[in-house]
Amino acid sequence: MDLDNFNEWLTEASREIGAHSMACIRMDNPLLQSRVKENNTLVADWMNREMHGEMDYLERLFLDKSNPWKTFPFAKSVIVLTFSNRWGDPSATHPFPVPAQNAMLGYISAYAREADYHLTGQAMLSQLAKMLGDNIHAQATVDTAAVYERLFATVGGLGEIGSNNLLRVPGSGNSRVFIGCLFVDAELPEVIQDAKMPTECSSCLTCLKKCPSGAIQPGQMFDAKKCLSYLTIEKKGLLSRKEGLSIGDWLFGCDLCTMACPPQVGVDMRIPVDLEWLLKSSSFEIRHTIKGNATAYAGVTQLRKNAVVVLKNIATPRANDLLGWVAEKTGSELIRRQIDLW
Repeated sequence: MDLDNFNEWLTEASREIGAHSMACIRMDNPLLQSRVKENNTLVADWMNREMHGEMDYLERLFLDKSNPWKTFPFAKSVIVLTFSNRWGDPSATHPFPVPAQNAMLGYISAYAREADYHLTGQAMLSQLAKMLGDNIHAQATVDTAAVYERLFATVGGLGEIGSNNLLRVPGSGNSRVFIGCLFVDAELPEVIQDAKMPTECSSCLTCLKKCPSGAIQPGQMFDAKKCLSYLTIEKKGLLSRKEGLSIGDWLFGCDLCTMACPPQVGVDMRIPVDLEWLLKSSSFEIRHTIKGNATAYAGVTQLRKNAVVVLKNIATPRANDLLGWVAEKTGSELIRRQIDLW
């Protein structure tokens, strides 16, 4: 590590570990302190309005997120990186079997291609920590601890928060990036980037137009309860008829607001999944398939519950026959109740 030329060192380290961009912020940075304080007020108001739905863990983590100086008491600096994990690359691989030509399909978000982004980001940050030196204590987080990742990224000048509530960065598909933070016990020189966005959100707003459920609205707080990613991943209970109709053919996540930034004409990078394979294969086979993949977070029952809803939306005799088979064979009370709900 070259502290005298730390900006250049960080740029080279970014290339070496495969990050899209990196910044370094001192924990005593006044802008960081004021931004955290402002964000705490906004997040508290958002949760008081119950716009986070069933994500109770956000309430539990709020105190830790609201005071990173207490949560990471050893930290004097934080290195923030963005990476794509090949999100948005049509040639990126995934573990799901190729569906038959006439298969009934559900879809998984393109960000679930390649290895789970948590694992990819942790590997990058682990490599970076070794490059910093053995005498530096570091703690890596990739959506795995109580951290305002997007806030740190914007303070570091890596991008801006878009209308779709995601971090926008120059290149790399704009809002199709993940964020990692490496908190270190050394007073490193600050490296604050100056991200130049090719387009202004206010002159586009395509993501708002593409959102099928109204989760993102101009000038309003993001309503997680309406977001298809929330409904298919985070909501563990039953989906109402309105919620079920809104998810359409999505099994896990939603690409519509990320594909809109910037618009990708005619490019569908979702992962197609054979619903019959998902519902009739053994739980062991499904778990083996999704191991190390982002969909493992949802788990087999959640994916199958969503598959039942997708079949209801397909509403063909063939789809109804498969629903009947599932109702007879499933050992999940949740799935049985979802079939009977509407």
